[in-house]
Amino acid sequence: MRNLRAYQDNITFSGVSGPGVVVEFGKSWRLVFWSKAQYVPCWDLGGEVWFTPEWFETGSAEDNHCYEPIMDKQLKYSSVEILESGEARSKVHWHYALCNINYEVFNGNTTADEYYTVYPDGIAVQKLVGWPGDLSDYGGNPTIWEVGEWILINGKGTTPEKNLEKERAFTFQNLEGDKIEIKWPMTSPFGPLCRYHPEIADWDAYIGRINVKARPDPFVVVPKNKALFPYKPCAGCHHDHPQFNVFSGVSTYKHWPVYEREDFVGFTDAGDDVGMVATHTSLCCFGYSYTPFDRPPRPSIWLYLTGATEESSTCLAEIALSWLNPAIVHTETKVIRGVTPYQGFKFSERAYAFKALGREKVSFLMRPRVKVVNPVFRVDDWKSSSVQVRLDNDPLDSCHYRWQLTGGDLIVWLDREIEKETEVEISP
Repeated sequence: MRNLRAYQDNITFSGVSGPGVVVEFGKSWRLVFWSKAQYVPCWDLGGEVWFTPEWFETGSAEDNHCYEPIMDKQLKYSSVEILESGEARSKVHWHYALCNINYEVFNGNTTADEYYTVYPDGIAVQKLVGWPGDLSDYGGNPTIWEVGEWILINGKGTTPEKNLEKERAFTFQNLEGDKIEIKWPMTSPFGPLCRYHPEIADWDAYIGRINVKARPDPFVVVPKNKALFPYKPCAGCHHDHPQFNVFSGVSTYKHWPVYEREDFVGFTDAGDDVGMVATHTSLCCFGYSYTPFDRPPRPSIWLYLTGATEESSTCLAEIALSWLNPAIVHTETKVIRGVTPYQGFKFSERAYAFKALGREKVSFLMRPRVKVVNPVFRVDDWKSSSVQVRLDNDPLDSCHYRWQLTGGDLIVWLDREIEKETEVEISP
């Protein structure tokens, strides 16, 4: 199995080549940031089929333009940087502005930063930091603030009909296993999903999965927790949940990713060009608000889990539960200079964070509230150049965990599930 790594490389998609960043982890899918797609993070599922969970987007009451990073064909604002590359995790930063096709930025300085923290299981935490503009009145008042969308990308020669499982193209589920399955083509008019399925207002989290033929299925986990995912009450039913809008018909467009001309406003329906050119197909979108004039604070931060899977919906729910319900952690180490060893669970990293406090090892008790899947431990100020992990005093075989040192901090990823109270020790 290939090691997890992030690296710069030339990427070819749909007959077009350009530089970018690739994150690999030994799975049948990988994460790419391609210059020809304005560095939009995409899961390469194989066979000229990609997926993206979208980006920060707004609209204007003044015009029909979309303000989003895919309009930046000349890469005036969009850039990508590898922050970490190692055995246990890789981290990539993407910066962009929300501009129209004339490179005019909404309200002067509306930008975003996205951080993808990727682990060996092929799953990433996506951290979107949105910076709504406050420099000018250009574009007027906003009409929406969208932060995500399930978008399948069809390379030249492929079509959504060839790529999607038609009877269950999109699965929407909660953590308890309740499911909504949507067929392709989509038959309902564009609008809030709760219009057809009011039960989602009471769900505790949302997992959207595109069911793709002969490839891993891409997914996004959206928390229903304003501390992790800020949102305004749904404009469709006015209940307290993020608004999810389902698309209608085929909803397939050709103005991105390979299309390089700057001659469109809003979006361009693919029409009869489906299969002849690279296209993207939208199934469902979500955001901070779809009510005109609402504006999130500057900055606002949204967190998701995203990746691809070949596992069941039950396994996917267990991964989401593990992220959203971290175990209770107890340490016996005394407080030193007002600092405790355990710093808390970092949702943006999917990691339990500790400080070494000058000691040679960190030991603690984990009390799971739900099954803990592939736990990650971050130990700041680690002084050693080696690592041994013990669970209940038994050394864990090195094939069951990965570790790396990043700027003096230790990252440990476990290829294990923890379901009972467990003593963990990390030592040289």
